[in-house]
Amino acid sequence: MTKNELLIRIEKNPDLSGLDLAGINLSELDLVAVNFSRCNLKNADLSKSNLALCIFDEADLTGCKIDSSNLTGASFRNAILTTADFNFSFLPGADFRNAKMSNVNLLNAKITACNFQYTLIEEANLQMVEASLADFKNAKMKKVNLKQATFTGVDFSNSYMEEVSFFKSELSGAKFIETKLINAEFIHCYLIATDFTNTVFSNAVFEKNFESRVIK
Repeated sequence: MTKNELLIRIEKNPDLSGLDLAGINLSELDLVAVNFSRCNLKNADLSKSNLALCIFDEADLTGCKIDSSNLTGASFRNAILTTADFNFSFLPGADFRNAKMSNVNLLNAKITACNFQYTLIEEANLQMVEASLADFKNAKMKKVNLKQATFTGVDFSNSYMEEVSFFKSELSGAKFIETKLINAEFIHCYLIATDFTNTVFSNAVFEKNFESRVIK
């Protein structure tokens, strides 16, 4: 299906669920509330588009370019996001529950109040993200760059975090209740009223942090 054919179809019915759209270029378009659930969007280009309220549940976005886009309230539940690029995208309130996010790039993305419960995040770049009030409960994170990011009020409770790196990150009010921290680094971070109740620490590194009212 060509780009023009797809746009004509969207005007009639925004439900594209299940279509094979691998490699399609949908950059710089207004695609609010389009249903892409179960679509094959491998290596597609959705950059610089308005994708607010779009549904990508169970879609395959492997290698998808989705940078500098508006994804407010979008849903990626159970989606495959391997090597997807969300650099500089705006994603407040997006739902990533149970998604697979290996090697994903969220550099400078705005993920405020996003839901990452039960999400698998491996070898990913979340440097400089704005993630205040995001929910990472029960997530599995391994080799994730979390440097220079804002995690104010974020809930990491019951998650598994191995070889994650926090450097100059804001973690005021964050919760790590019953979280497993394996070879994790907290260096030059702000830990104000940060809750580590029943956290499991294994070779975790804490250096030169600003700590106040930390709960352990």
